[in-house]
Amino acid sequence: MHKPFQNLPWGSERGDRHAGSQLRVVEPLSTARWADTVSVMESQSYYQGGGNAHTHHPPPAPRALRWLVVGVVASIILLIALPIVMMIDQAGLRAAIEEDTGGSLDPKWKDWVLVATIVYAVVLHLVDVALLLWLVPKVLRGRSWARITLTAYLIVATYFSLYSATQGAMFLWAVIPTDILHVLMTGLLWIPASVRRYFQLQRSTAHQL
Repeated sequence: MHKPFQNLPWGSERGDRHAGSQLRVVEPLSTARWADTVSVMESQSYYQGGGNAHTHHPPPAPRALRWLVVGVVASIILLIALPIVMMIDQAGLRAAIEEDTGGSLDPKWKDWVLVATIVYAVVLHLVDVALLLWLVPKVLRGRSWARITLTAYLIVATYFSLYSATQGAMFLWAVIPTDILHVLMTGLLWIPASVRRYFQLQRSTAHQL
């Protein structure tokens, strides 16, 4: 007798085996497609979010670059100490001014020049301190523009400190260690291989985002 449901997948043991094989074939393919879809969605979400993983968990600055903080602290101490010494030792500053002018300065201008020199030193050194406090944290975060700006500042500051050294011996105690610190800090910004890799990695990450 002809069985009407014999050829249907659920009508016989053979059909059951056939249906089972179809399920076994389809299920891995569906799982693979689902995994691919989830992976694509996660990637799109990451890049649309601006790379939050890199934003919230940046790589730490290399040890060589962190030594920059020590140099900055020492430089700030010297920058603050020099105007204070100038205010305390006004007699020595007056002698340095007279030596610089060759003794030709009119006596009535001496006090004015003395005060102007101290005010100039205070304002200039406060600007130097502000620049260092602003630039160094950004350098430690891998900002290339801050690295270049800080390097330019160190070169210019070294030049003017050498000029100050020619104005009198009373400045040498601050000029010599300050210039040594500037040279060391410039070297830390560019020489260590770990520092160069760090800034290169930060640039690559910024371009990908």
